[in-house]
Order: sequence, then C-alpha cells, then structure tokens
Amino acid sequence: MKIRKIALITPPYHSGVVESAGTWLNVGFVYIAGALRAAGYEVDYYDAMSLWHEWPDIRRRIEAFSPDVVATTAYTASVVDAIELCGYAKEINPAIVTVLGNVHATFMYEEVLKRNNDKVDYVVRGEGELTLPELLDCLNAGDDPAKVAGIAFIKEGMVQSTPKRPYIQDLDSLKTAWDLVEWPIYTYRAKKNARLAIVSSSRGCQQQCSFCSQQLFWAQTWRARSPENFVAELELLHSRFGVEVAMLSDEIPTFDLGRWNAILDLMISRRVQVKLLLETRVDDILRDADIMDKYRLAGVEHIYVGVEAGRQETLDLFKKDTKVEQSKKAIDLINGADMVSETSFVLGMPDDTPETIAETVELAKHYNPDMGVLPGHCAVAVFRSLP
Repeated sequence: MKIRKIALITPPYHSGVVESAGTWLNVGFVYIAGALRAAGYEVDYYDAMSLWHEWPDIRRRIEAFSPDVVATTAYTASVVDAIELCGYAKEINPAIVTVLGNVHATFMYEEVLKRNNDKVDYVVRGEGELTLPELLDCLNAGDDPAKVAGIAFIKEGMVQSTPKRPYIQDLDSLKTAWDLVEWPIYTYRAKKNARLAIVSSSRGCQQQCSFCSQQLFWAQTWRARSPENFVAELELLHSRFGVEVAMLSDEIPTFDLGRWNAILDLMISRRVQVKLLLETRVDDILRDADIMDKYRLAGVEHIYVGVEAGRQETLDLFKKDTKVEQSKKAIDLINGADMVSETSFVLGMPDDTPETIAETVELAKHYNPDMGVLPGHCAVAVFRSLP
C-alpha cells in the first residue's frame, strides 16, 4: 500500500475544566500537517475534541477522507481515548497505519505498545515534524523503520525503540498549515468569544520542577523562534484568519529577556491586532517589573504564573526555585498593569493535612488572582471579562 493520505485526529476527550474558558486548537498538529504537506502528503486536520464529536461522527469523517494513516496525540489524561481512536480506525479499515505521539506516548511507549499492539502501530517520541514524514517515506520505500530516529514499534513481539532524534534547532524553518484549521469553533469566552489561536514562540524549559514532565520531555533545553518570525505569524493569523487572541503554548516565552523585549517592541511598533495570553514564571515577572506597562501596551492581556504552594518547604520540594513572598508580588504586578492574573496551587501532597490545605486555600484568596485553579476533585475558576 502506498501511503498518501494522513488524518491527524484529536481524541474525543474532555476534562470539563479548560473548556470553561474557551476552545483550544492543537498547534502541534498545525506543525505536523505543515511538515507532511511539505513532504508531499495530503492531510486532514480533524479536531474531534474541539468539535465535541462522538464516535459516529469520527467514523463518518474517516470514511469520507479514507486515510492511509491515522495519527493522534495524547497526554496522560487523554491516552485511553487516543488508543481507542487508533483501534476504532482499524475497525473501519484494518489497513490503516496508526501512529501515536506527544508526551504520554514519548515516556510510556513500551506500555502503550505492549498493551495495545493491535491498535497502535508506531509511537513517535519527542518532536514529530521531522520524524513522521521520514517514517512514512520509509514505509513507502519498503525500508526498515528501525532506521528512523525517534520512534518505537513492535517487531517479532518485542518493543523496538530507535535512538532519540535531536531537537529541532531552527524553529523558524518549520512549516505550518493554518489553512486547515476550522477557525469558527475556536473562541475565547472571557473576551466575548473572540477568535482564538494557540501559537508557539519557543520550545522547552531549563527549570527542573519536580512535578512537571516538560523538563524531561525537552531535556531542560530551550529554543526559540526569532521575534520577526513570530510577530509576522501573529499578523498573518489576524489578517488572513481573523484571529483576535492568541495563547502561547510556550512553557516560558519570557526566558530570554532580549528576545522577549524585541517581541513586545515589534508588536507595539506594528500595532499588531492580536492580544496575548501566556504562561511564565514568577521570577520573570519580578525581573520585568519595570516593563509591565510595555507588556500591556503590546497586547498581553492574561498571564498565568505557577504559585503551586503556600509553604516554602513545599516549594523547595517542588524545586520551583522561588520564594513564597515572590508570588504575591508577581500577581500584584500583573494586576497593577491591568492584565488578568491566573495561578494554580497543588493540593494533596503526602505531607498535606486538612489544616495545610485550608491554609493554601486562604493564601490563594489573599493572593487575589483573577483566576485560580486548585487541582483535585474541585476546580475553581473565576475570571473577569476583558474589554
């Protein structure tokens, strides 16, 4: 079988939390689709998750496109649905090649393949823009997939993993496929259902927070797009697709102050008509105390900082490399510049007691962020509308 058509499908998983604020596209698939098209493949970007499609809808889409490959993505919470999607594709057409990628598959590929070798043919580990087209080219040539770096698969009943693929260094060179996105479904509710994009200006994080998978996924590296390349993309998204708000998927977009300052300056000088939502660290906000007004002038409207704990002992256990008193200062700086502040707190640590949990909740109230999430059985999110 000659592979020609690839369906990129998000699993129909819903947490019930993130959907409360908006509908989020899968920017990873935008890059994968761009890479596949550049390699000569026909691609269908199908966000079943954001469309709230169920299995009969997914069947109709797969049957209509008739793909040779179905590729999906999974973090831990969605992996069951992602694997079920792979199996479902094979029920529709047993000849379909199935591929699973993203964080959970990267770390847990042995478990995924051993338990689901009848559903998942290949796992892409790490970044997929180079790996997936190379794998498909290899299969089309009838060559040995063991020659493709960054994958895992079952061979003769055993899990085979190939050497790790080096990280992509030139992020400006990556292709995108924004034209495949079904734009009307992506909205940000806190800003009157403005059209929302997810964008990436950098990849990686050099921190080592003990609860976070990103330090392992990126091996504590950090790479970035140039300010000019990133801002030009924002302008394209607004002029061609009507995007009004963009959320950065970066772990820490502000890491390089010189680059970040250049992005803000470009957005101001070009009067970019896209507002930004982003995540960064408490200490970067404190570092940038003197340019908070520039953040706002450039169009930054919403900043998430991870507070995580109200006791220094817990912060040290998390390896956050911050002080408790810094968090309140960072939130005050964000609020003082008329930007929405959001943070989160981790509950349920082994040494937590009802008293320490109550203390954390009271501290969250004292910090007074516009939005706060307390992970566990109860998630609390309160936000104000943006102008």
